[in-house]
Amino acid sequence: MGIKMGLFGPMKTLDSARHGIDRSDDGRLRAWIDHEPMKGVTPAMLRWWFENIDTFSKWNGNDFDGPEVPVYRFWHPYDHIAANWRKRVLDAQGRTGVGSVIEIQENIGGRFEVRDCARVTRFDDEQFNFELLGGGFLPAATVDHIYAPVEGGCSFYTSVTVGNDWPLLGGLVARLAEKMLVSEEMLRAWILHNVEESGETEKFVPRLYAHAQGN
Repeated sequence: MGIKMGLFGPMKTLDSARHGIDRSDDGRLRAWIDHEPMKGVTPAMLRWWFENIDTFSKWNGNDFDGPEVPVYRFWHPYDHIAANWRKRVLDAQGRTGVGSVIEIQENIGGRFEVRDCARVTRFDDEQFNFELLGGGFLPAATVDHIYAPVEGGCSFYTSVTVGNDWPLLGGLVARLAEKMLVSEEMLRAWILHNVEESGETEKFVPRLYAHAQGN
């Protein structure tokens, strides 16, 4: 398999990150990735990026000029289609917060269609977490992004846990979600997808952030 090229050069490969798939004590399937530190990225930049992931920017391949393109495509030009904040709930500082809903459209690995809504459960300078809503309302999986400043950049840890922790019904939801929405095969494809997209972050988010602050 040849090197996959993103909009900003070669994309990262699986061996650039620690990753795995396991099961929790209650039987829920979980995939996790401990990424290489993102050079030149800060938690403030990451939070800003997630807040503005549905916006557009001019880009000609070198700088912020040319036609407008969705910034979500910067992150993964092959798999990403669109992201759209369908509902914003603002926190005390007027930032996008808990209860906000984002709609995600992507084809993971070009094979697994994702056309889901997700509801934010935490959003601050340390974590951006949400629950995927099966059928638009049932929490079918949780996605956690955990980040912190490190020397020269930012650490980044991502995980997906299939199902939820509801008493009594949690196990049933997990089995149904794994069978109908998020299989182990899909999670393996997602790990590579996430390594690739997260690897692109350091290549454009600091530049996009600085450009936005300048404007």
